[in-house]
Amino acid sequence: MTDPFSPWPAIGVVRLAPLAGETTLSFVNRLAARYNVTVTGLLSAMAGPGVRGVWGKGCLVGEVFLASAVRRRLASLCQVPESHLSRALSSWDEGADAEANGDQPNVRFASGSTVPAVMLGCRLCTAARTGALCSARLYSDLRSRICIKHQCWSLDSLALDRVTLVEGQVSLAEVPEVIRAHQRLLPLLRRRGSCENAFAVAQAVVASWWDAHWRDEVLWPARLGHVRADLPESEIPVLARDMVTYPEAVAVTTVLCDRLWRQRVLEDTHGQMPHTLAEVPRLLTELAHRLDRPWLAKQLATSSAGALFAWVRACVRQGRGTVPEEDVWAVPVAHRPRGLAAQVRELRLKQPFGSAPAAGRPSLAEQAYQVGLAHARSYAVRHGHLAVPKYGRHEGFALGTWLANQRTGVAALPVDRARALHRIDPWWNGPWPVSWRRTYHRALEHVRKHGPVDATAGFPGTSLALGEWLHEQCSRYDDLHVGQQRLLADLGIRPAHARSAHPRRKSLAQAFAVGLDCARAFAAVHGHLATSKSTRHDGFPLGQWLMSQRNRARMAEMETDRSRALSSIDPWWNPPWPMAWQRAYHHARKQCGSHQLLVPGDDFAGVGASAASWLYAQCALFEELHPRQQDLLRKIGITGETAQARRTARYRPTGARIDFAVGLAHARDYAGVHGHLALPHPVQHNGFPLGRWLASKRGAAGAHARRSPDPWPGMQALAALDPWWFPPWAFVWQRDYHRLRLLLTAGLEPPPELGSWFSEQLAHRHALLPGQQRLLQELRIFPV
Repeated sequence: MTDPFSPWPAIGVVRLAPLAGETTLSFVNRLAARYNVTVTGLLSAMAGPGVRGVWGKGCLVGEVFLASAVRRRLASLCQVPESHLSRALSSWDEGADAEANGDQPNVRFASGSTVPAVMLGCRLCTAARTGALCSARLYSDLRSRICIKHQCWSLDSLALDRVTLVEGQVSLAEVPEVIRAHQRLLPLLRRRGSCENAFAVAQAVVASWWDAHWRDEVLWPARLGHVRADLPESEIPVLARDMVTYPEAVAVTTVLCDRLWRQRVLEDTHGQMPHTLAEVPRLLTELAHRLDRPWLAKQLATSSAGALFAWVRACVRQGRGTVPEEDVWAVPVAHRPRGLAAQVRELRLKQPFGSAPAAGRPSLAEQAYQVGLAHARSYAVRHGHLAVPKYGRHEGFALGTWLANQRTGVAALPVDRARALHRIDPWWNGPWPVSWRRTYHRALEHVRKHGPVDATAGFPGTSLALGEWLHEQCSRYDDLHVGQQRLLADLGIRPAHARSAHPRRKSLAQAFAVGLDCARAFAAVHGHLATSKSTRHDGFPLGQWLMSQRNRARMAEMETDRSRALSSIDPWWNPPWPMAWQRAYHHARKQCGSHQLLVPGDDFAGVGASAASWLYAQCALFEELHPRQQDLLRKIGITGETAQARRTARYRPTGARIDFAVGLAHARDYAGVHGHLALPHPVQHNGFPLGRWLASKRGAAGAHARRSPDPWPGMQALAALDPWWFPPWAFVWQRDYHRLRLLLTAGLEPPPELGSWFSEQLAHRHALLPGQQRLLQELRIFPV
């Protein structure tokens, strides 16, 4: 079948040139008007019947993407070379990759958020360029938004629905300051590549000021009163927002894109994250001066959220080298100017300006935020601050994690949410660790009870830890954040006090005397000083104190007076073996009685289960103990002969956890007799459940191997008895192997099932592991 549209004649009835920056759909619309047809009719003639997707006035703010064949035919129809169309129409070539629909060229329409913003071009310029009274829609561009020649401002075209289109132009004849600001901006756009990005940030900044409705603001209402536009009177304050604030946006742009001012921001903040805009006073003063608003600096000083605050934080991060240059100009979604189309819809629906769209329930995100905010209020009422640890919970709610998430995204946090948290705690998002605030509040409680701290006297009255923390803040006072310095002033620490501060000192001799008296009192009650780290006596941390004294004694080259003082209380206060052994010894001795010896063969009668298990382990390892440990055991009746008798005696279950040394001793005896440890689970050795014990150790070794690449602590001791005590193959294979080996060693005939098993292993020996193959090789010396 012949394509009736190809070849297309290279002749058109009229010649129609495009405008620079015009949308393809606007150009097609003007071309269709010249031929007195609809857009759908023209594109159907170019691409064939079946073109769909053009409807109402909303199509005029959209775009059309054409396949290459359709573009060639349109170029022939309007008598303009396709290369000229490609330069003038920015979206002309975007349909090059569009697929054909069957045998027909493709035409694809797009509208709404899928295409950039569109504005109505200057009508007089369009008429002069085209020679006809028609409308042309251009992509919104900062350079062409204002027509200096005809003194008009082009509004963005807003499609409220399929049949409602809001567009127009505003006369600038009575607001010449807007034109003068545009003339100042154009050279910046030509010289600096980041100026457009800076203008986007500035526009977000001044839009937030516009929405604030400050009482001191008088220039904008006066300028709004001079706006003349063919628009509904009630919608002019909304649609003219960008035009009214344009001079201020240009003034802010000149500051933001100046690298000198970015450097001054770093100097004012000392490279630290700001808490409020008051920490960049030179920037606020400059903005107030350039905008001719003396009150603006004070108005912005308390701000801790918004587009300008986010820009300052981004400048600090970029100065640190933690973010790239382009992140400085990124405007968070929450701080971008509110869409004009949404505001116009609210006006037409008779909703109050600035209110949320008519809806039922708030979003899930808003509900979650309100829940977190309610818990934050409750916590602040109870504690007076929001310095919650990251994993802290309040009334079952993960408040610490919630606040950490708010702090992480504070630059993008909506202004109303940031203000709500600021009202609860002005320092909720201080740019320093939460742990600092928590320690500060402990110091603040001390000040409320005892008055300001005395830094020059070494912070008397404070605890040792708090005094050392306060002295540390004084020693690095100049490096602290200005907000931290302000908080320390509430404690009585100012620059003069910080420079003359003395450390929190404590008399070491007096502290040792206190600890020694506590040690005597403890030994008088318990008879020893074998304390654990957590032991406290009359509120004194005796366990930690003794551990510190032991560490110092071990580092000393010779015995000190302090060591001798503690040895006079307990000669074994610092033994050369673990303190756990010493505590277990005193526990067993206490159960035996201080003057009662253990009689050989009494099977530890009258001794508790845990003590009996420990005593049995000492018998099993008696020869391996330190000579002084053996002397201590002899005092309770365990000698070398007693230990040997205990090892050969039948094991008595105690119900306590089996000590590893006890099990190892029985495993050593069993391996010495049988030559292996591949015994079934029910097997006992001298009453000891050796099979069950070995099975538990295999499970522990396997679990450890899955968690860590390091060897299991008991692996070496058991591997010395039997290298294959924990084989990498099925343990039933190991038991069958040793059963067969035992029978062959004794010269007995193995049962048929074992003989068949051995033949099967030999037949499939290439599939076995190397260790299994070596074990089977050892059986070849026996006749099977």
